[in-house]
Amino acid sequence: MHNKISQVVIALLLVVFGFVLLLSNLNIISLEMSWTWGNIYPIILFVIGLKVWVDALLKKGGSWIIGSFLTIFSTLLLLDRLGVFEFSFGDVWQLWPLLFIYFGFSIFLGGKGSKVKIEYDSKGSSSNKLKSKHMMIGDHSFNEENWKVEPMDLWNGVGDYRFDFTRAFIPDGDTPIVVRGWVGDVKMLIPKHVPFRVDAKVKTGDIRVGGQKADGMHRSVEYETDDYSMATRRLTIGVDLKVGSIRIEQV
Repeated sequence: MHNKISQVVIALLLVVFGFVLLLSNLNIISLEMSWTWGNIYPIILFVIGLKVWVDALLKKGGSWIIGSFLTIFSTLLLLDRLGVFEFSFGDVWQLWPLLFIYFGFSIFLGGKGSKVKIEYDSKGSSSNKLKSKHMMIGDHSFNEENWKVEPMDLWNGVGDYRFDFTRAFIPDGDTPIVVRGWVGDVKMLIPKHVPFRVDAKVKTGDIRVGGQKADGMHRSVEYETDDYSMATRRLTIGVDLKVGSIRIEQV
């Protein structure tokens, strides 16, 4: 399978390279550009984007969203370097309509990425259904005084989540909390006397939970407090981000 992925990537690069040469021969674009870092990094982003995209198509853990974004972004940068039109790194904000395209494809394909692993038993509130809330863009905070913790399944395209469980009413039983999204940060503050379990995943970014740290690409951390398995009141948390940062602290 690894050889197959390599062949697909090489084939795509050959097609793109041939297409660029064809446009150059027809005097549509010019290949006269210096090999500075400013001209090299778009090529690196393009190769990475293709690799991530192909991995997703072949179900090898990639992301079609991140892969396609990097491919489109780097292609625009390369066209700028080739003198087709002007597009700089700072113009990335102009690509925000892609969020709607990705969101539409996610609905059409019937999914929003990989699922985090949430395991909870029959204690107390575990029989309750998770309340789902899906948003495209926006930040969300759960920090009001004595706010009630309920089973939740949250998804956000772009935005941050803030949970302050030290100010919350946490009922008896096992309460599952699922947070998923494309781009954003998730921060949770949990009282030291509340047992919890976390299954955190991020495609690109970092994770900090229970003294464990993970940075880079395709990172995951599973953490469980010592008293979690026997607790009659506890939190079972799953976080899955494409790009972002996950911070879960006991205070």
